[in-house]
Amino acid sequence: MVASEDEQSNDSLRYCITGTRTDLVGWGHEYLRTLAGQIGKEYEALVEKDESTDEIYKLVDQIIPEFINHNEEPEAVDLLLEVERLSDLTKFTSQSNFERVCIYLLSCAPFAADTEEMQETYQTTMNIYRHHKRYTDALRVA
Repeated sequence: MVASEDEQSNDSLRYCITGTRTDLVGWGHEYLRTLAGQIGKEYEALVEKDESTDEIYKLVDQIIPEFINHNEEPEAVDLLLEVERLSDLTKFTSQSNFERVCIYLLSCAPFAADTEEMQETYQTTMNIYRHHKRYTDALRVA
């Protein structure tokens, strides 16, 4: 249902944006994964055209909690990295998943595209540790 003949197609995302955008979770996990993949490409295109990314952000805000709640922290982190909203990750973490999120962030940081992205990754990791009262880990990351 979510596969298209043309792999470069953003049809699922285009239909989602023009539709009601309610109950995305009800469409299933594979649909959300497809949307997440298409969001990165669409976000980049919108930024290049200097157009509004508000619709993309609304979708991301619905997808991220679902990924986090189903132990798919790497997908959530990757999506937030693609839409340049990594700092929002702190509000989605919980006591049961923040360690996995931080471990993934720390493993991604050396592969950042530039020093600014690397710094944001470390800053977000430190903020998550501080939010969950893991001060020694936060100090280590700082």
